Amino acid sequence: MVVFNGIHTLADKFKGAVVTLGVYDGLHRAHMNIIQRVIASAAECNARSLLITFTPHPRHVLGLNGADLHLLTTASEKISILQDLALDGILFLTVDQKLLNMDDRTFVKEVLVDKLNVSKVIVGYDYHFGKDRRGKADRLVDYGEQFGFEAEIVPPIYFENEPVRSSRIRALLAQGAVARSARFLNRYYSLTGKVVHGSGRGRDLGFPTANLEVDSPEKMIPADGIYLTRCNIGGAEYFGMCNIGIRKTFNETVRVLEVHLLDAGDPELYGFELQIRFLERLRDEIKFDSAEELVRQMQEDKNNCRLRIKKIKSEMEDRRNVTNERN
Repeated sequence: MVVFNGIHTLADKFKGAVVTLGVYDGLHRAHMNIIQRVIASAAECNARSLLITFTPHPRHVLGLNGADLHLLTTASEKISILQDLALDGILFLTVDQKLLNMDDRTFVKEVLVDKLNVSKVIVGYDYHFGKDRRGKADRLVDYGEQFGFEAEIVPPIYFENEPVRSSRIRALLAQGAVARSARFLNRYYSLTGKVVHGSGRGRDLGFPTANLEVDSPEKMIPADGIYLTRCNIGGAEYFGMCNIGIRKTFNETVRVLEVHLLDAGDPELYGFELQIRFLERLRDEIKFDSAEELVRQMQEDKNNCRLRIKKIKSEMEDRRNVTNERN
């Protein structure tokens, strides 16, 4: 997969490609359904497959506020997720006032036709484009007939009787419902950051933690609470017990994200890049009357984590056995 930053960098061999367009924040089940359709369609007509996405998020440029502004996937995370697919390329279009002020017809003519010479455009049913999002998905069919490209509109994907949408996943994460959000994403929600120095309080309590400074300030962080996680640091994998919150017991006010790696000892991790995948939420963040009460609860949380890990490993083994039997 080739990554292009800006339309001026696009290689000529991608002219005539089968493309899809959208913010694609989250790359969830519905997004992947569209992308797989693009890959298949490109193969059918011997063309390149290209995903066109936008950076920064249009809402950031427009100055819109609110929780919906938080990203499920950064640009680097999108690349990491997509590189395992048979997609030929991803093009990041820079969102600026010029692009935002283009009406829908101008965008199609100048970008899709004149610069890309697309052979086919495949988008989701809820895709909007052009100034003030006035262009709707079905308008692409009309423009395709006018400018000589094919357009395909992909209907919604439902999971557990709900349409799969990025806004729904953000809402679930805001509630701490990481297990349910994983089912919509079809993978565990994750974030990445650098391990930084903390107060050292966790080590003093017998639970050393890696304090994470998330790579992007725009990244969605789940609701405060205690979570069972899976962590990757330097290629090594560990289960972890993650705390998101303000350390209520100690009357602190700064929100932190810290993780205690299970069975990892107390390694020196400062400066390392750490990825956290959220498996389950264990409980709310609680204010305890004493540090001793907190330690007792943390030990109970740790025991609870081990029980859940045992269950997870058993389920993974069952799935492997089923796969082996089928093969």
